[in-house]
Amino acid sequence: MPLKELAVDLKAIRDSIGPKTKLIFIANPNNPTGFALFKEDLAYFLRDLPDDLVVVLDEAYIEFVTDHRVTSALKLLDMHPHLLVLRTFSKLYGLAGLRIGCGFSSEKIIDYMNRVRQPFNANALAQAAALAALEDHEFVADTLELVREGLAQLTKGLGSLGLSYFPTQTNFFLIKTPLAGKTVYERMLRRGVIVRAMDSFGFPDYIRINVGLPEENERFLNTLKEVLEISK
Repeated sequence: MPLKELAVDLKAIRDSIGPKTKLIFIANPNNPTGFALFKEDLAYFLRDLPDDLVVVLDEAYIEFVTDHRVTSALKLLDMHPHLLVLRTFSKLYGLAGLRIGCGFSSEKIIDYMNRVRQPFNANALAQAAALAALEDHEFVADTLELVREGLAQLTKGLGSLGLSYFPTQTNFFLIKTPLAGKTVYERMLRRGVIVRAMDSFGFPDYIRINVGLPEENERFLNTLKEVLEISK
């Protein structure tokens, strides 16, 4: 479903629901734009949906949200038994290599999922690490502070380069570049800096960059400046 001003178009999704529609996936916050749906809009969207329609909300980046108008859909589960909320330990908790996440839904939905899931879909080490991560509140606080400071650093740096970007409720920026995103990606890669070209997402003139350590953010900004100056 096409985005509307780089945000998920809930009205268009709802208008497209037909008798054969059984499953809807929505990422909130959205990847790769960084936009997030307001809780009122999400609650309205979920009202009076067909009883045989499951809505899956991917909240991989929800912990990074700072806008009070955005909230997790976990609070809506009691009112919507066909809602499934997904979380991951790959982003905030830094456990991407373990491929571990979790989901929340009604007993009915979870029962159906247990009937078809693979028996060993998450190994014991990954599960132990995930449970330990949930108790490591100091790490979470430090990471959120690092991301907050990193976003501010990147915001200032991108502004000095005269580049436009979209407000984000995540730990990354979607940045418009004067060159094709793939060209920027290739030139920066040759200089040892990895960014994400967005042509496969339908944004050929954009790159996506995640917040890193202060020195990594600085290296990205300096390298991006060098790459863009070469093209002038």
